[in-house]
Amino acid sequence: MRRFDAEVLENRELSRDYRRIEVEWPGEAGTPAPGAFLTVRVSGGTDPLLRRPFAFSGYDPGPGQASFIFQIRGPATRLLAGRRPGTALDVLGPLGKGFPDPDPGGRPVLVGGGIGLGPILYAARDFGSRAARGGWEAPVLVLGFRTAAQVPDLDFPEGTMICTDDGSAGFKGTAVQAAELAGAGGRYGPDAPPSYYACGPAPMMAALDRLAVVRYAPFWAAAEQWMACGVGACMSCAVRLKDGSFARACAEGPVFDGASIDWGAM
Repeated sequence: MRRFDAEVLENRELSRDYRRIEVEWPGEAGTPAPGAFLTVRVSGGTDPLLRRPFAFSGYDPGPGQASFIFQIRGPATRLLAGRRPGTALDVLGPLGKGFPDPDPGGRPVLVGGGIGLGPILYAARDFGSRAARGGWEAPVLVLGFRTAAQVPDLDFPEGTMICTDDGSAGFKGTAVQAAELAGAGGRYGPDAPPSYYACGPAPMMAALDRLAVVRYAPFWAAAEQWMACGVGACMSCAVRLKDGSFARACAEGPVFDGASIDWGAM
């Protein structure tokens, strides 16, 4: 983890209210893992006071570039949307625990909902590039959005399944329904058992938790949780577990064994 000023290389609109920022990333800051995150100071003043956390959506060690995707939701993200290339962002990262590798011989099935797109897209590309060397099968990527207007303008990996709640693009239904159909359709099965990876709203995560139980499959979940400090000090990002205890999303997570989280309390 390091704090540094990173030059904004790109700030691009992807779809309605969604943007992608790419920044320079020095090698000495460490390699951001899929599922890990960074925090940024949105302005040089005291408003907003707190740093904002964002999951990595990509990393290229060659030129030293990292990216994150965010949704414009309030004053802080509106300020961030106005950042021009060539300006500097106060960055702290990489932070948190990322996704573990898929099981040998298995098929990683990656499910993203809404702004959960970023870490899942990064994991899909990382797992896909390393699957070619053996160890696990090529991943299945399923991404869900409310409507076609939210589907981002990005080059998705071949075979990506796009879902919309209203059927205006791709499969009509939820991302979890599409992931279940992909299994029934032979995209994965006994010869390549699934390992689920997901980031998205709590109802989607709860549904995937139930699907993973039915399939006796591991489920790795990147929890979307509000954070204040991002370094484990303030306890504002506590996630309730099924055993009644709590864990910090920024320190023990944000990636957890999805079967351990009480999704009904999220």
